[in-house]
Amino acid sequence: MSDSLLIILVQIAGVFHFVTLTLACFTPIPTGWTENLAKLPEMHRRFSVAQNFSIGATIAVLGLLSLFLAPLLITGEPLARAICGVTALFWGGRACVLPWLGVRPALTSTWLRIGFVLLVTECVVYAAAYAWLAVR
Repeated sequence: MSDSLLIILVQIAGVFHFVTLTLACFTPIPTGWTENLAKLPEMHRRFSVAQNFSIGATIAVLGLLSLFLAPLLITGEPLARAICGVTALFWGGRACVLPWLGVRPALTSTWLRIGFVLLVTECVVYAAAYAWLAVR
């Protein structure tokens, strides 16, 4: 695979990081979310919000790195390998955690079920692709 094609593919992945982030903003909140959170101590509610913000910020940073540093990320230099390895670990972790969350009952429409499958698939593809860049 040529370097120019790899750069374009990494940049496309960067764009899709932001597509994923945008779609996450429009994902319906499960029924009873507010009431269930209200039952928790304030510290746990804040942790939930902080966790969501942290995940979103990480996706945004990985998207920016993929968009603007794609030529570096394909070089195989130690820093590039480290960034690709961390990116692969993040998306691989997401691929493992998403099914564990048990969201199936909240996927009440065909579009939500398709979206969830696409999200997990995206996580697996990113994990594999960035891992490949890290070790190639």
